[in-house]
Amino acid sequence: MTTISPNFTALSPDRKTLVGCHNLSSAIAIAQGRTPVKEICDETGNIEVAAYRSPSGQYYVKTKDENGTRIDCSNQATARHYLHNGVPAVVAAYYSTLD
Repeated sequence: MTTISPNFTALSPDRKTLVGCHNLSSAIAIAQGRTPVKEICDETGNIEVAAYRSPSGQYYVKTKDENGTRIDCSNQATARHYLHNGVPAVVAAYYSTLD
């Protein structure tokens, strides 16, 4: 098996790590600190929800926490699954940032 080696190397903005890049645009963005920072969510477990159906027929669930985040579901089975099992905390945290 062959591996493709990166064409460019960028120094991270904190000047602690070298990052291999396959194109110049990525290398420049990393060096300037313009790349998104992946946040690690330490929340685990599931959050309780209540399931609803809108008058137009759209199924959705709302979290029972202080935010009350609405998450649209593709069908009734998905809404029921979330109702019985809860919504993973990571998914609820992601949807709460979209408001």
